[in-house]
Amino acid sequence: MSHNQSGPYGRQPEYGAAPGGFQPYQPAPRRKAGLIVSGVVVALAVIAGGAYFAFGGDADDDGGGIGDSASNSEISDGTKGYTLVAPASVEAYKKSGPGNTPGALSAEQRKEAESRGVSNARAASGIYNAESTDADDPAKVGGRRLTFDGLYGEIADPARALDDYFANVAKKGLKGDGKPRGLVMQRVGSPRAVKPAGFEGALMKCQDVKVTHDKGVDAPKSGAADFQFPVCAWADRSTLGGVNVIDLAQPMTGGSGPSQEEVAALTVKLYKAARQKA
Repeated sequence: MSHNQSGPYGRQPEYGAAPGGFQPYQPAPRRKAGLIVSGVVVALAVIAGGAYFAFGGDADDDGGGIGDSASNSEISDGTKGYTLVAPASVEAYKKSGPGNTPGALSAEQRKEAESRGVSNARAASGIYNAESTDADDPAKVGGRRLTFDGLYGEIADPARALDDYFANVAKKGLKGDGKPRGLVMQRVGSPRAVKPAGFEGALMKCQDVKVTHDKGVDAPKSGAADFQFPVCAWADRSTLGGVNVIDLAQPMTGGSGPSQEEVAALTVKLYKAARQKA
């Protein structure tokens, strides 16, 4: 794959673009003085590239390991034959743009998807925002963003496909076009198998990702802070999808944001809403 492509979705999107190069409206957090913090915009654009997680780089491991073991015996054959769509909302999160219309991938993209464990793959993705309800945040600096990316087709070995997904989290999203961004994404620990309420017949794991500013690569100075966010992903016989959620103020204030348990519960909601019988 050439250095100016980002997985099966085509070339690296410009900042402010979402997976697949489509251009939904992405409101950036602002200082109360009304100035957009450039480093925050960059960070949010990077996190918005959810598609980078699924197919961001080479399949070698970055030290995070595959985490808890998972078995395909836990997966129901009833999960075969499903497609994915980006639903209009996920609880309080509303889709911020038209989203990615599922469609056929190029021959090269299909080949890479197959190497990741998804045959005859097609893609779906979406970016969602939930407004702040904090009375101390009248300027709506806060709120949260949920990013979803997924593939569907035939998955012979869902456990392996899920492990491969996490092996590639944070691999390429910051350097797909060869330009330094001053940000470094690293996996924290190893993926953890989870079984949230209402989730059956498939596999799910969660892991935190840390975003730090590389001071040696012209990192943004103003209003930028290191932060951490959780990623949860599932796999079954026909779908592979991932979800991450961040507090919009995190790139300014730092911190860990939502818990893995909270994101896992949202992932269940999205899983049920996004899957449709073919």
